[in-house]
Order: sequence, then C-alpha cells, then structure tokens
Amino acid sequence: MSHMTPTQIRAVATISLGVIEAVEAAGEQGAPAGVLYAAMQAQGASFNQFMSLMGTLVRPGYLTLEDNCYRSTPTTPELKTKLTNTLAAFAS
Repeated sequence: MSHMTPTQIRAVATISLGVIEAVEAAGEQGAPAGVLYAAMQAQGASFNQFMSLMGTLVRPGYLTLEDNCYRSTPTTPELKTKLTNTLAAFAS
C-alpha cells in the first residue's frame, strides 16, 4: 500500500465514517449501494474509488453487502470508534 498523506487519511476517514453512519441510519434493510455511490459521486468520487472504499470496509467484515445493500456487522462500532479517534486527532 502506498503511503497516504495526512490529507488523504483525513478524507478517507471522513468518507468512511459517513458511509458507516448512513448504513447505521438505514437500519436492518441496509443502505442501497446505488444511493451510497450517488452520494459519493456527487462529491467527485469515481465508481472505482467507490468500489475500492466499499471493498476496504467489507473485506475485513466492518460491513456486509447483500442484495445490493450494505449492512452493519458486530465490528462496525469498533471501526466507527477508530475513525472518530482518527478525525479527533486532526482537530487537535
């Protein structure tokens, strides 16, 4: 993996936290992949960037993808805490 700048780390943490919050807000039915992609696309993300980020969240089990919807897992809160702490470190 290439070295990420602090700006890139902050951006990925912010986007990942937003995705997790959207998935949590969607509840049991899950957050539709198309809606999440549209939100990221509106902020300038390409489809490949979307797929890369979502794969980064799904592969280790922080989210699941089923029926084209993303859902939380028991480890989602752990990642949410890590991301919140990462962003808090940038604020100080």
